[in-house]
Amino acid sequence: MELLQKLTLQVQGFWQTSSGLVQSLLAVVVTLTIFYILRFVVIRKLERLTANTENDFDDRFVHFLKQFLWLGAIFGGLIWVLKINGVEIGPVLAGAGIFGIAIGLAAKETLADILAGIFLIADRPIRIGDRIIIDKIGKHWGGWGDVVDIGLRRTTIRNTDGVIVNYPNAALAASTIKNFSIDPQPVRARVRFQTDYSADPQIVKSTTIAAIEKVNGIIDGTTTVVIRSLWDDDQGHLLSGVLYEARYRLEDVKTRTTLRSEVLENLIRDFQSKNIPMAALPIRNQI
Repeated sequence: MELLQKLTLQVQGFWQTSSGLVQSLLAVVVTLTIFYILRFVVIRKLERLTANTENDFDDRFVHFLKQFLWLGAIFGGLIWVLKINGVEIGPVLAGAGIFGIAIGLAAKETLADILAGIFLIADRPIRIGDRIIIDKIGKHWGGWGDVVDIGLRRTTIRNTDGVIVNYPNAALAASTIKNFSIDPQPVRARVRFQTDYSADPQIVKSTTIAAIEKVNGIIDGTTTVVIRSLWDDDQGHLLSGVLYEARYRLEDVKTRTTLRSEVLENLIRDFQSKNIPMAALPIRNQI
């Protein structure tokens, strides 16, 4: 205890005899040290603890704290340095407020992204690793993707083509987001096809169900087949025939496209083996 008191007195004496420049440098070093201890020791331990809990709120809080820690370190270190150099904090804060208003008007889009990022972190409609679908970003790139990171200004998503897309948080918050990872319930997929009017509906349905449930990754007993409509070219559709829709549930939504291709291949093969005629272009009488 006495050793600690002596050490404290020595530190205080060194601090009081040091120049303003030395004190400012020490303040910066101490601020950075505290920041790195909190960021890479304390927060990492909190992340490990929250990962073992079922409550989702603590995960959001730690992620929110990690995003704003550097802002707190900059603000705290700046206030400390100003006090060391005898600068009154009150007028500086007032001036900073006016300056902040001016900056806010000039950079309202950036502030909108930051505020949207706060809401994304707090509300957490998406999480890192979630498979989501959002508005398409172009003609060739789809909206399906996995969340890589949620930052204060931008959210990083790797789409199913392997392209890294950085969405402004304001645009993302204004989009309709479908999240396939929050709810553990299996997701339903569907395919549509048309047969000729001469095909027996019962044979079509039984053949379709058998073809779909042969595919690994589709949950057994979840396949249903319904007739959607009777369409012909007079109704504005190119083909003339019976429109069916097959519905089934997936074990993993990330395999949706691959499994859909296997389903269609099985349908073509089985329909051909059972001579089930597909819909064709109607033959028009030549005038």
